[in-house]
Amino acid sequence: MKIALIEISSAVHDQNYIDKSLEGFIAELEDHFDLTFFDLENISEINEKKYDIILNFVKTGGTESLFKDKFSELPRPFYFLATSLHNSLPASLEMLSYVQSKGEIGKILHGNMAKLLKDIKKFGKINSAKNKISQSKLGVIGEPSDWLIASNVNYSEIKTNWGLNIIDIELDEVYNRFNSQDDEKVEDIANKFLANADEIIENTKEDTLDAVKVYLALKEIVNEYDLDALTIRCFDLVQNLNTTGCLALSYLNDEGIIAGCEGDVPATFTMMIIKYLINEESFMANPYKIDSVNNRIEFAHCTVPTALCTKYNSRSHFETGIGVGIQGIIPEGLATIMKTGGKNLNKYYLEEGSIDLNLDNSHACRTQIEVSFEDEINLEQYYFEKPLGNHQVIVPGQYKEILEDFFRISKTEEIIKS
Repeated sequence: MKIALIEISSAVHDQNYIDKSLEGFIAELEDHFDLTFFDLENISEINEKKYDIILNFVKTGGTESLFKDKFSELPRPFYFLATSLHNSLPASLEMLSYVQSKGEIGKILHGNMAKLLKDIKKFGKINSAKNKISQSKLGVIGEPSDWLIASNVNYSEIKTNWGLNIIDIELDEVYNRFNSQDDEKVEDIANKFLANADEIIENTKEDTLDAVKVYLALKEIVNEYDLDALTIRCFDLVQNLNTTGCLALSYLNDEGIIAGCEGDVPATFTMMIIKYLINEESFMANPYKIDSVNNRIEFAHCTVPTALCTKYNSRSHFETGIGVGIQGIIPEGLATIMKTGGKNLNKYYLEEGSIDLNLDNSHACRTQIEVSFEDEINLEQYYFEKPLGNHQVIVPGQYKEILEDFFRISKTEEIIKS
């Protein structure tokens, strides 16, 4: 991890003595991180993109005014590295209070070395994820599906808030590429998909060939527009190509290209956060049954990254009965459920639960899981009163702590307070 340390020290102190007393502290940091040192006079030389995190290293007290004078030039958010020596912590407290009075976000990193290392690594991941989002491009292929009436977003506000570039791409780009794919390549991918399936249930080899053509068409679009993520108005593929995008989105996610259904930008953005922050695949799904008495939710969708599953069946698409849908088996165990929303993606919902069952309900989309929650969690408060749309995103594992820190650092509002 590459770290820029901005050294902040008062001129009234004996600098040689200060540096000598901090030698051991710095040496321990250098055992774990690649450090580059700056001071307040050369902060303009810092290339923020080169570093995972930039820390304001408050070496002594009496530095509050020095910090205030350079406040407008310093990188955001403000991370203060404070030791127990030379009134470092008191000065950091004053600086953080000043930062917050200006409506900015900050965090003091202080404690024993084990805690410091853990915190620096965590906030380094957060900073890196935010930087990656700000350098990413999300393609919206076709408009959001007609039923996503609460999921429209403001591209320019998202650019201002997150730095994310969102571009619109016509569905004709998919149609024009669909029939120009190399037959041998299509056949090879289709054969592998079917060979790796645990069962092939409703669909045919021809269905799979067409689904692979969509996948290859989308890969061409990703390369042409230099996309890091995409979401597609996939039901139009059913009407115009008599196939589905479920296999395509699954494979793209497997390859690290975040891909969401139905033109849903908020859900796809949620998947981006999970991928960039914790490097995991996720499952975008609808909650189709909520038991708020026993705190259980059943989620379902017709696509899931195969990399997230222990095995999968090749199925048809649930609503239409055509094309390829994927019935994946997701490992049981602890899970995190989240969603971002709002016109500028400045709101979020986040909770932890447990994947208890993989289901096979004939009246819901193909991949189905039942998630249980602790008794004290009020499911109705979010799902029945303040939902951020219908799609939610589930990732196996417990990630609530780092995600809460990510959203706090990003000035994102929690819909339901835990």
